[in-house]
Amino acid sequence: MDTLISFLLFVSICFVISILAKTIDKRIFVFGALLCAVYLGSDDLITGLPHVVKSLNVIPGHWNWSGKILSLVFSLIVIVALRLSPDAVGLKLKQEHAAVAWAAIAFFIVWGACLGMLFKPGVPDGETLAFQATMPGLAEEIAYRGIAPALLLLLLNRKPHIDGIPWSVIVATSAMFGLWHSLSYSNGTPGFDVMSGLFPFIGSILGGWVRFKTKSLLIPIACHGLANVAFHVAGGLSAGS
Repeated sequence: MDTLISFLLFVSICFVISILAKTIDKRIFVFGALLCAVYLGSDDLITGLPHVVKSLNVIPGHWNWSGKILSLVFSLIVIVALRLSPDAVGLKLKQEHAAVAWAAIAFFIVWGACLGMLFKPGVPDGETLAFQATMPGLAEEIAYRGIAPALLLLLLNRKPHIDGIPWSVIVATSAMFGLWHSLSYSNGTPGFDVMSGLFPFIGSILGGWVRFKTKSLLIPIACHGLANVAFHVAGGLSAGS
């Protein structure tokens, strides 16, 4: 029951965030807002499935490899089923504004290292570095910086992406990303950890801008992975000093 209530709570708040964004950007559709909220809620459920259905936890380790892979498979199914074009989702290698891309990479490495020294997560092992370099960036950027904006703007049936920087969409999906990191529900009681959501929210605004500026998810994926690695390496060095 907690899982169902958590799903409904997350979906409801995401939908409200999307509707608030619609008051600023009329290109956001109500049906798109609902699709986006249900998709992100479903992605959260699917990512957590290996913790519930142990037979799905096929990859051993301390991190949720299986859940992230299931998330990627689910995202692929959504892209194909709704006929989202690679342009609409940002799944293309060609980059625009190369200087922005390199500046973003440098910034996120420093950002991750600073947060690592602040929070000191401990000395990472090889699995931690491998997971953080790959899985969160791939699964979460495709979901929150790729598919979610496309659904909000209802870019179905192979529609190309819109021109310009849709700031309302960026802020809305960043708020959803922060919410995903901070919202919890257990034993009939909702919880919200501000600090757990604040930094993902801030980073997502820059990441969303980079995604639309370069018109590709490649740099946000790289920034996410490198920032996570920098966070754990810097945190480990701080803990050991």
